[in-house]
This record gives sequence, C-alpha cells and structure tokens, in this order.
Amino acid sequence: MAVAAFAASACSSSPSTELSEQDAGAAVPTILATTGIWSDVVSNVACDGLADVETIIPVGGDPHGYEPSLQDRERMENAALVVANGLHLEEGLEDTLEAVKESGTPVFEFADGMDTIPYSFQGGHDDHDEEDAHDHDEEDGHDDHEEDAHDDHEEDAHDHDEEDAHDDHEEDAHDHDEEDAHDDHEEDAHDDHEEDAHDHDEEDAHDHDEEDAHDDHEEDGHDHDEEGDHAHSGDDPHVWFDPHRVSDALPELARALTAAAGLDPAAVDACVAGYQAELAAVDAEISAEVERLPAASRKLVTNHEALGYFADRYGFEVIGTVIPSPASMAQTSPAQLEALAELIEHEGVKALFAETVHSTDDVDALAARVGDVEVVTLYTGSLGPPGSGAENYIGFLRTNTELIVDALA
Repeated sequence: MAVAAFAASACSSSPSTELSEQDAGAAVPTILATTGIWSDVVSNVACDGLADVETIIPVGGDPHGYEPSLQDRERMENAALVVANGLHLEEGLEDTLEAVKESGTPVFEFADGMDTIPYSFQGGHDDHDEEDAHDHDEEDGHDDHEEDAHDDHEEDAHDHDEEDAHDDHEEDAHDHDEEDAHDDHEEDAHDDHEEDAHDHDEEDAHDHDEEDAHDDHEEDGHDHDEEGDHAHSGDDPHVWFDPHRVSDALPELARALTAAAGLDPAAVDACVAGYQAELAAVDAEISAEVERLPAASRKLVTNHEALGYFADRYGFEVIGTVIPSPASMAQTSPAQLEALAELIEHEGVKALFAETVHSTDDVDALAARVGDVEVVTLYTGSLGPPGSGAENYIGFLRTNTELIVDALA
C-alpha cells in the first residue's frame, strides 16, 4: 500500500456518534493518562468532550524511564481518574501511582484485564533457554546420582539389617520357626529402613525442588530493586500493539470512567461502540497489509522487545532483539551483537527496527556489521508529533504497519 493511501485515513479517530451536548458551564472531570497512546484511547471512550483528558509523559518520552515531577504528583492527586498501562511499563511512576491510589485517586491499569503474553528474552541467541537447558541437565545428573546413591544405600542397609535381624532373632526366639521369624523381622526392618530413607529422599527432593523453583522465579521475575530492570513476572507490557486486545479492554475502561469520573453511562457506551468499530476496521486493514508479505519474510529484529503483541496478532516472529532484556535502558554487549549479526545473516533479514524513544546507535552498529540491511525507526512507546501520521493511536498502528511491511517486502 502506498504511503499516501495508507496514511490518508490516519487522521483523528474520534467517533462520529453525535451525543447531546453537556450543559454549558457544567464541570468536566479531568482524566490523566500516563502515555499519549492511552490518552488518545481514553479520549475516544470519553468522546465529544465528556471529560478533559491529559497526558503525563510527553510525546517522544520513554515510558520505561520517565521520572515524575512534583507537579505530576499533584496533577494525579487532583484527577478524577488516572489511567496507566500496568505490568511495570511505567517503572519510574510506580511509587507515585501507588501513593496517589492510597490518597484516594482511582487508578485504572489497562493490562490488568488483558490476556497477556510473556517476554521471550531473545537477543541473538536465547540465553534463557540455554540456561534452562543447563539447569535441566544438572538437575537430571543430580537426580541420577541421588537415585544411584539411594539404591546403593538401600541395598547396603537391607543386607546389614537382614544380618542383624537374623542374629538377634536366632538368639532370642528359639521357640519359633527360625525361617518364619527371620522373614518377618527382615520384612519389618527393611520396611522401617525404606520408609526412613524414602522420607529422607522426599524431604531432600522437596528442598531441591523448592530451591529450583525459587531460583527460576528469581531469574524469570525481574527484581524491582535491580538497576535498569522491570519488576514483573515476565509478561510483556506493550499490549497496545494489538488493537483487538485494546478493544476488548474498553468496556472495563468505560466502567471506570462512569464509576470514578461520573460520566454518563449511556453516552460512554455509545462512544465505546463507535471506537470499537474503528479498531476492528484498522485491525482488518493491518491484516490485509501484512498479507503482502510472504510468511518467510515476517521476521522481526528490534531494538528492544516491544513488538511481541504485534507479532502475536499478525503472524510475525521476533527472532532477536538488540537489547536482550525487557528493560529498554539495559545494555547490550559486543558478543551479543555478534551473535545477533550471525542470526540476521542466517535468516536473511532485510531490516532492523529502531525506536523513536531510544538511541539508534546500537542498531546502526549492528546494521553496519551485517551490511545490506536497512534500519527503520518505529513509533513504539509514544505517539508521533503532528504531521507524522502517528499522532493518534489508530494512525500510530497504521504508520508502524506501513513502515514494517514496506521494509520487509
């Protein structure tokens, strides 16, 4: 699809539904959204001026690294409702959001009610899978060793108990049949020892499993206190790259707007219906645009893992990321870049995707190393400026799709 044709419908996406005007001079509640993307979505659900919708993070700002000011805190406390993404996207805002919530301002998080997907943590090669395989092999070796040791111990203990039991029984139980007494005592001693050994092994296995589970959880769930990392369970917060998921979340947003901000439910429901129709239309447009690409060409290499939901929705594969971490502020390494360069050459990838909210230095260096590969900059965590074609959410989706498909076609 040509640029002009595809961008022609990327203008304002406000629903055309006509609603009765609010009484002149009536107080309009203020809704504060963390990003311009969510601000635009909220504006379409509170359409026709039902609310005054403002944004915390400015255009071009990275939601991963934005630090709030005292004025931001005051604005949030005075708002009727604060709308955030959730899943630790706005890491620098989390303490403020929690404090605002405790002070009485309702906070709605889009990702809370969504069907989310985990990060794949790719970066040239999958370090996470490699480490899991290593842990699995170690665990298997440990289990085999424990099993052999258990069998040897059981056999030795059995022989020892059998001999002791036999001697004791011959000495003390002369009136009984020696063979029966020997069998009975041997069975009791063996059972007691097996039960003790089994309990001991079960306890060791339980402790071992608990330790493994704890280690896996610590590795997969990023500690909030670690510098430059997210504090989440591994789910990708970039949910807005799937308009279908966003559409499904709108009724919950509508309920928050009517309950917290006092908006008219009938008016909000009409706005939701109109905007859901627009999102369904752009979803169909994106699917048709992607059909221009052969399945073998739908491979993405990105600056950091922001396109997981886009890939999930439209049949792409994210084969690598320059920054192999969910944190956009993390660092890459020459070894990781070299491994990713080899993967790009092997897969025949034609373009690498940078982001307007981050430096392109690492992506440019990777492209120079590979050669004959294009670097294309996408809008990811922020809308674009006026005239970019990405100044509202639907335009954002269309423009990014056009850039991706044109680069890979």
